[in-house]
Amino acid sequence: MRWINRAGAAAIVALACVGPLWAHHSVSMIDVSTSIWVKGTVVRYEAINPHTMIELEETRADGQVQRWTIEGPFPGRLQRILRLNGMAPDEDFVKAGDVIEVCGFRPKRRAPYPDDLSLFFVHGHVLVMPDGRMESWGPYGKLDNCVRPNDQPQAWLDFLNADPLAREFWCNSRAFVQVASTAPEGFVDEINRQLTVDPCAWSPQP
Repeated sequence: MRWINRAGAAAIVALACVGPLWAHHSVSMIDVSTSIWVKGTVVRYEAINPHTMIELEETRADGQVQRWTIEGPFPGRLQRILRLNGMAPDEDFVKAGDVIEVCGFRPKRRAPYPDDLSLFFVHGHVLVMPDGRMESWGPYGKLDNCVRPNDQPQAWLDFLNADPLAREFWCNSRAFVQVASTAPEGFVDEINRQLTVDPCAWSPQP
C-alpha cells in the first residue's frame, strides 16, 4: 500500500535512517509515566526488523485525519505473539482496514526523529483488537499506566490470565518504583488480589 501523505513518507525515511540506532533502544528511553491512547484504522502493517510497525489513521473530533506510527515488537517477540494466538509465522497480526486501539508511550526525547514523526510516534504496548480483546504488543511501557478511568477490573483480569506476555508486563511494571501509577486508586491492588496466576512467579517459555 502506498503512503498517502508526505508525513507518512517522511516517517518511513526517518525510520530507515535511524533503524540501526533505535534497534538498540530500551525501556529506559521511553517515557512510561504517561500513556497515550490512539484509536484508528490500520493503513499499513510491516513485520520488519528491528521493530514491527503499524500505521494508523485517527479521525479527530474536528474531522481531520491524523496519521500515527506505532512501533511494536521485535521479530522474535512477534513470532511468540503469533504462536500464542495460534497464527502462522508469516501471518499479519492486523490488516489494513482493521479498527484498533493502541496504548503507547512516547520516547523521552524527540531526537533522532524529525518533529513530524516524533509528535505522532509511540511505542505500542497494548492493542485492543477489532473484537475488543486486549493483546500485548511491544515490550516497552508500564502496563498499569494503560488502565483507563472507566476500565473494568474483570477485563484486565481476563487479559492478564489469558496472556503470558501481559503477565510479564504487569510484573515488570513493579520495577518502576519511581514512577507513580496512573491507574485508578486501588485498581492495581485489586487486580493483584484476584489474579489466578502471580505474574512474578510465572516463568516465560522459550
